[in-house]
Amino acid sequence: MKVVEIVKDDLKHDVNWNRAARLGEKGARALPRASAQYALEKLPIIGWLPRYNYRWLFNDVIAGLTVGLMLIPQGLSYAKIATIPVQYGLMSSWLPSAIYCFMGTTKGQSSSPLPLETRLRGHSC
Repeated sequence: MKVVEIVKDDLKHDVNWNRAARLGEKGARALPRASAQYALEKLPIIGWLPRYNYRWLFNDVIAGLTVGLMLIPQGLSYAKIATIPVQYGLMSSWLPSAIYCFMGTTKGQSSSPLPLETRLRGHSC
């Protein structure tokens, strides 16, 4: 029992443990604000969606369908050329665009329909 009391006393008066407790409290108070800031930085759609002009929606849907109709056959053909299963070509055609919808910030972004696996193996088309 005496050892437990000594350890308690050391923890109570130790400079490092006290500093860690103070920093932990400070971090816990800042957590909600820091979490919101982190989400805004990583998901820009949160910031611009409330200000989105819904008159643009029809044109955006047409643009999305056009890109989709172009990328699906292109992704399939690139997968066929690279001699990998065509499902990788399909995944590479819609997944980057879907992720970019939430995480991207520029309309000039380009994503390759060539699957990542093929690019990593050194194939080029």
